[in-house]
Amino acid sequence: MRDYWEQTENTDNLERGMFLILPLRYEETAGFRHISVVGEEIPFVSGDFIELMNRKCRADGDFVRRFRLNVNLTPIRMKADIPITDLQLFVFYNGVAFLTVYLSYRNQDVGSVYEFIYPGYLSETEEVKAKQYAFLKELEEKILLQSSPQFRWFMAEDGAGSVVLKEAYRLNAAYAPKRFANTEILSRITYNEHRIIELSRDFEDLSEEDVAYVTGAKDVLSEDYGWGCCVTSQEISLVYAQGKIPLAARAEDDLLLTMLAVYQKYSCLMLNEEIHQRHMLEREKIGFQKSIQQLKWEALEFIAYGTLEPSQISRWNNVCEMYRLLIRMNGVEESIGEIKEKIGLLNEEQERLDARRESSIGMIIAVFGLISIVGAILQTVDYLSSGRVEMIISFVLSCVGIAVFGSALVGMYWRRKKRKGDV
Repeated sequence: MRDYWEQTENTDNLERGMFLILPLRYEETAGFRHISVVGEEIPFVSGDFIELMNRKCRADGDFVRRFRLNVNLTPIRMKADIPITDLQLFVFYNGVAFLTVYLSYRNQDVGSVYEFIYPGYLSETEEVKAKQYAFLKELEEKILLQSSPQFRWFMAEDGAGSVVLKEAYRLNAAYAPKRFANTEILSRITYNEHRIIELSRDFEDLSEEDVAYVTGAKDVLSEDYGWGCCVTSQEISLVYAQGKIPLAARAEDDLLLTMLAVYQKYSCLMLNEEIHQRHMLEREKIGFQKSIQQLKWEALEFIAYGTLEPSQISRWNNVCEMYRLLIRMNGVEESIGEIKEKIGLLNEEQERLDARRESSIGMIIAVFGLISIVGAILQTVDYLSSGRVEMIISFVLSCVGIAVFGSALVGMYWRRKKRKGDV
């Protein structure tokens, strides 16, 4: 760390930023193609994606829509003001959506961002809680309530500030002053980004094991690296060598990659929640319940159409590796396995209920059949007791016909079993 930073006189003005990815939900029956927001639609396209992936996410498709919102929000006023310079809305086809809020700041103001987010803790001061609540209230009033269909927070219905912000996934980005001679320095700087501390600080935490790292390819001419990232279950932190374009624009491709991962995470959460409601709660407590067939269809559609393997995303190995880590750290594969298992259990329960219903119906039919048989026997006895010859002959011929027909059926069944080798 000292070798990398020794020629950098001042790190205070290094450009840094954070995309807060706030999960939302909406009623998909309201119409995926009829979304109205305060902003303009922009393409969900990345130079890192293969062409098939870009086609899947095209603006006139049925997978995802992306909007840049034209809304001015009040800066978050901590020890230093944190301006909000970019707002985007990502709406996926299945009722899952995300609002991304970009916080732009300098390296010297990282303490204000840390105090506002306060990652890993639920003991914010009343002053910070009030600022979190005011921030989310402004988002609700200026964006969520002004959009159609109606969007709402994915988890906290009451908009509790700390809960919504703790549920948010984060993408941290930063510009470093120069390229990186080895991957170790990249890991140290991106880890500082993950912990929302000063970039040049010599800090480590050996107790944190759920952390993985990815870097860009080593340049064959200069023999150094241009970027790297640190991935955890709660955020992805990227650092780039100093560039000429704004940091938010530099991180755009990585934001789109992250959106594909968190969309799958929250789709799994939503499906699991619906399965739980269908199986565990009483109808009068939750109102309308989706049938097992509807849940099975939603799960099948999501697994077949909504899940994306790394090979479907990008032609670049390091991008695929970053995406693979995002999927793994967010527990998407485990959640999909859990959904399949729960759908299987619901299917077994439905089959048991159907079998019991069919047994009850069969019993009713059998009772009516017995009554009909008794009635037929009594009527036959009545005919035979009349002593008419034609009645007796008809009865005998009917019995012979039934016996012949039954013998033919038994013979056919026996020959078929012999052909199949069952006897």
